[in-house]
Amino acid sequence: MLLRKIMSKMGVGSAKIDLVLNGDTFKPGDTIQGEFRIAGGIIEQKLKRIETDLIRTTNEGETIVSEHSILTSGLVMADEEKVVIFICQLPNDLPPTGKNNHYKFVTKLVFTDGVDSLDHDEIKILPA
Repeated sequence: MLLRKIMSKMGVGSAKIDLVLNGDTFKPGDTIQGEFRIAGGIIEQKLKRIETDLIRTTNEGETIVSEHSILTSGLVMADEEKVVIFICQLPNDLPPTGKNNHYKFVTKLVFTDGVDSLDHDEIKILPA
């Protein structure tokens, strides 16, 4: 059991998160719905929060468009499957996706102890 805890703290066998959206193409102002799917690792882990940032990437770099954080103090048991609902309202003034303009959600599962789990989901923004 001690070996499993050590491995989990290094990121081996820790819980994972996957943001599953109701699509990948949206317009400014749309409401995006989906769910966080959390898969437990080889040991139980204490969850602190789920963070999701919508990031816009341009030639000038990355900018956070919106931030969402769900605070929680629950346990993710070994091999457990959890689902948490996700809803995000896109800003009305988002420039459309183009050659030098891209969008992605970056989701992080933050634990009290251990390596955080990351997930990246690209989306396209159509002209309004």
